[in-house]
Amino acid sequence: MKYIVISLSLAFSALAARADLVLQQNVESSMLNGTITTQIKGDKIRVDMPSSPQGAMSTIMDLSSGDSTTLFHDRKVAMLVPGAEIKQMAENLKKSRASAGTNAAPPKFQDTGKTGKVGNYTTEIYTWASPDGANQTVWVASDFPDYSKIKVQMDKLNNSPVAQMSKGAAPDVNTLPGMVVKTQMEMNGQKVTSTLVSAKESSVDASIFQTPKDYQQMNQPGLGAPPSQQPSGQQ
Repeated sequence: MKYIVISLSLAFSALAARADLVLQQNVESSMLNGTITTQIKGDKIRVDMPSSPQGAMSTIMDLSSGDSTTLFHDRKVAMLVPGAEIKQMAENLKKSRASAGTNAAPPKFQDTGKTGKVGNYTTEIYTWASPDGANQTVWVASDFPDYSKIKVQMDKLNNSPVAQMSKGAAPDVNTLPGMVVKTQMEMNGQKVTSTLVSAKESSVDASIFQTPKDYQQMNQPGLGAPPSQQPSGQQ
């Protein structure tokens, strides 16, 4: 879940014409390396990770219901987390931060005044650091093609139940003056670098948001009903 949230924070707003959107980013870390593909169609989002500690996996989210299904392709297992559970987890995290006094001042990005080249883009560099030692650097391209349209899809994603889990713990990317094309996050001695390869309007097949029929369905351990109570064929 941590890496999904990180990947989402990199480049995730419906276009007036409800156009589909496809994003690709390269991720480098000790736990995950490879190209992550995000496909958005209406209120449905699919994130494909070809390589992870659990093998190839995909996460499908329904922004209208908040439901999230993770597909573990090597084992042909589909793990469902209902939207209500995700919203409850987000609320519990919010309360936990409040009780710990960490919600007093939401973190904000700081403009370093520096610029850098990422691919073909000249970017402005921003940073932030959390009290627990985590720090992040982002490279922002103000001239990214069709950014105003892409931002509509990004806003939808940033307001999803999954994204809400990190709300208040990380700065709001909507405050930045352009497209985040690179992110570098350091936490507990671990570094994760994500670089946007492409973001473009492209037709997305609606069938990719359905759970394959030959995948065994289960709930995330400790959440919702046990697998024996999971209705067959639920997506």
